[in-house]
Amino acid sequence: MKKIILICLLMVNGIVFSQNNEINKALIIPESIDFKGCVKKIAIKALTLNRVNTKIDSIRTTSEVSFSKKGKVQLLKLYDKSTMDSWRVIEFDALERIKNIWRNTATSNLVFVNQYFSGNSEFPDSTKINRDENYKEKYINRFTKNIVTKQEHYINDTLQDFRVYKYDMQNQMIEDLYHNVENDSGETLVTSESNDGYKLSFYPERQTLYEHKKDKDTTIVVKISPRYSMKEVTKKIKNKNFDLKIVEEYDRGYLKKSSSTWTSKDSLSLNINIYVGQKEIDSYYKTFKNSKQVTYKSKSNFFKQGEEIITVVNVDTVFDKFSNWVKKIYTSEGVIQSIIERKIDYYCH
Repeated sequence: MKKIILICLLMVNGIVFSQNNEINKALIIPESIDFKGCVKKIAIKALTLNRVNTKIDSIRTTSEVSFSKKGKVQLLKLYDKSTMDSWRVIEFDALERIKNIWRNTATSNLVFVNQYFSGNSEFPDSTKINRDENYKEKYINRFTKNIVTKQEHYINDTLQDFRVYKYDMQNQMIEDLYHNVENDSGETLVTSESNDGYKLSFYPERQTLYEHKKDKDTTIVVKISPRYSMKEVTKKIKNKNFDLKIVEEYDRGYLKKSSSTWTSKDSLSLNINIYVGQKEIDSYYKTFKNSKQVTYKSKSNFFKQGEEIITVVNVDTVFDKFSNWVKKIYTSEGVIQSIIERKIDYYCH
């Protein structure tokens, strides 16, 4: 994580970071862009109704997604009144990698993010993030045989920190080593004294290790933080019928959290458990979703005396003549919760 003030700005602008690749495309593109056939553009309008004390508030968002003839996202426009009443425009290249992100308002057109790619890697050679004229951030990836082996982080052209990545013979990452130019100690929490008093600085953990295993059709990745005895185990199974992903988080050998996501062609199941002690479930959150219904189940000792809460949302869907949906209405207990409408333009119709 970088400077707190920058994180807040990026959250406001809808930008999400991920390991290695600073801009996470999967969390920027809207969910409601599934389609069949030769779609050219989808305009999406979403209305969410919030009812508190009989007072009705609404949250309205608008998106426009343009596609190439090969079905790749070319341009994405996002509008949300909660983000300073502006459009965010995201431009993609032919490989559906993000090139530019800018924000359009009535008075300005700010280029917020720019990424440069020289090859076919999903990771850019450089990512530039412009907060304002006085604060410019840059990430530079160094490649060896099309694999990122080092990432440098600059603020206003001054090196702040860098990461060195090591891989096994199968090009799977086995070590992420973090270095900060102001902190050689490797400590994650550093206190220093200045004329203004004491300064508290937080840094990422220096070393993260990865182990890779294969058990029949299950791929297993173990992420280890040696300094604090923390471990994350990710298991994946993928075949023609379904995808299953299981993530377990351990702290000093104790299981603290687990999640499983099961996805098939037309349904999804998500299960999250929070543990205390020896694998005792303290709370859970479950979601079951198909084309006609979404069911939420949750239980927590901190809410409603540990009672299980069940919410069922029905989904009514309207399709166009090309079998693409153009409207979804979500209702619970006979009350409309949200509405999503789509206007679809085609290349071949």
